[in-house]
Amino acid sequence: MQYISGFEHYLRSKDRSDNTISCYIRDVKQFIDWYKTKTEHGIEKVIELDAVEYKKHLQKGNQAVITINRKLASLNVFLEWMKEAGHLNGEISVKPIKNRDIVQYKGLEQKELWKLRKEIHREGNPMHICIIELLLQTGIRVSELVNIRLSDIEISERKGKLEVIGKGNVKRTLPLNKDARKAIEKYLAARPITDEEHLLIGQRGALKRNAINLILKYYGDRTNIRVTPHQLRHSLGYTLVKQQVELTTIQQIFGHANIQTTNIYTVTTAKEVEQALEHIEW
Repeated sequence: MQYISGFEHYLRSKDRSDNTISCYIRDVKQFIDWYKTKTEHGIEKVIELDAVEYKKHLQKGNQAVITINRKLASLNVFLEWMKEAGHLNGEISVKPIKNRDIVQYKGLEQKELWKLRKEIHREGNPMHICIIELLLQTGIRVSELVNIRLSDIEISERKGKLEVIGKGNVKRTLPLNKDARKAIEKYLAARPITDEEHLLIGQRGALKRNAINLILKYYGDRTNIRVTPHQLRHSLGYTLVKQQVELTTIQQIFGHANIQTTNIYTVTTAKEVEQALEHIEW
């Protein structure tokens, strides 16, 4: 489509991840397809009322507020680029939907987490154990996990650290606790001898994002627990908040550019609300 390639080039110049770019492009294409059903004008003739109407269109569908707001955010970035590139005469943006519902906890319950970890450790595959412990003990994104190279890891007798490249190509260093160090060392002892520099390797070379998802799904199916790398990241973030770790520290651990993003881990679970009211004494 016209303008899409230019928009993609713009996103790459901003060091956005492949996954983020794919999401932006998909959302914008969806808007353009809808726009074509409403007018014969090209996208360079779009006006703010079009964006507002599209927002109402999305609200009529059976989509979560967070999904709608993501699509609107993608559209706003696209329209901002269109203005900067000289394709639009004025600035256009659409406000997100205000969500007054309590933000739901997206991680795993403690009993689910222990059940999953025990199943993986009991199975005894060193690479799978390394994967679950790295995700859970450091909170790294799956994209960061699959890009870890051997040179990014430094382990001594009592300490360890890991360097990862996060969003925006920003590097951060994370300490490795004893569980993470133990899992890495056991995996390295069993890791096939190869010239491949990536830490996690399978029969066809370095593991990709999809391979990690499939491995977690395998154990999730065995334990009847729905699990994704993102859920493990949320589980750690929530746990750190409950342990009263400073938000700025959590922000640094998770590689968030904005501390408002870190606030998503300050949720209260439905169970905690229930317990709070259950134990009231007058």
